[in-house]
Amino acid sequence: MPNAGKSTLLSVLTNAKPKIAPYPFTTLEPNLGVAEVDAKTTVVLADIPGLVEGAAQGVGLGHDFLRHIQRTRVLIHLLDGLADDPLEDFAQTNAELALFDPHLAKKPQIVALNKIDQPEVQESWPKIKKELKKRGYACMAISALARTEVRELLLKAAATLAETPALEEVEPPMPVYRPVEDPRAFTILREPDGYRVKSVSIERAAEMTPWDQSGSVRRFQKLMERLGVDKALREAGAQEGDTVYIGEYELEYQE
Repeated sequence: MPNAGKSTLLSVLTNAKPKIAPYPFTTLEPNLGVAEVDAKTTVVLADIPGLVEGAAQGVGLGHDFLRHIQRTRVLIHLLDGLADDPLEDFAQTNAELALFDPHLAKKPQIVALNKIDQPEVQESWPKIKKELKKRGYACMAISALARTEVRELLLKAAATLAETPALEEVEPPMPVYRPVEDPRAFTILREPDGYRVKSVSIERAAEMTPWDQSGSVRRFQKLMERLGVDKALREAGAQEGDTVYIGEYELEYQE
């Protein structure tokens, strides 16, 4: 998310000098830096500008930023420990990745909660750590500003990178990127006991939604409205209380 401390982390781990300021969207294009793991090993880190809700539809230059993420092999997902709900931010960002390109959501991720030098972040970290581990993500707490655990984060990322296959060679990108198949496309199927939404991206976004959190549920509802799923269900004949299936999840349709 914007203002999570990505540029500060890059400046600490490499010789890069990105613009750093205490407000969102300081970074408007990716910054690259080379980090030394040991005497024989270096890795390239890319500070990707923050993604906002709707990035998969191009909001906030989302398409440009997401294309850069396609060229990476391992993601360090930096969370702002002082955010209102870091877990909700985590779910929203991953949903945007999945909606733009389902393969992005499958890239190895190391999750780092930033600003652990702050007392309130130290207090919330055990709960956040427990939830992230429950979802199957490697996670750690760091402070980019205080340089707490940043070296350990680099080593963990480098080790993950060493285990990750190289990217397949692809043709040079065209000036305007258009996937052959729109990952946001979907179909509505009528089933005996309800309706099924078929879409690789939307199903993946549903998998990444923590349904026990009301904020995440509202975000998913807004996502369905933004993509036109609600309208398509109405046109298909869905009524209040009907069951809507998305992947392995059952939802209740509401006007």
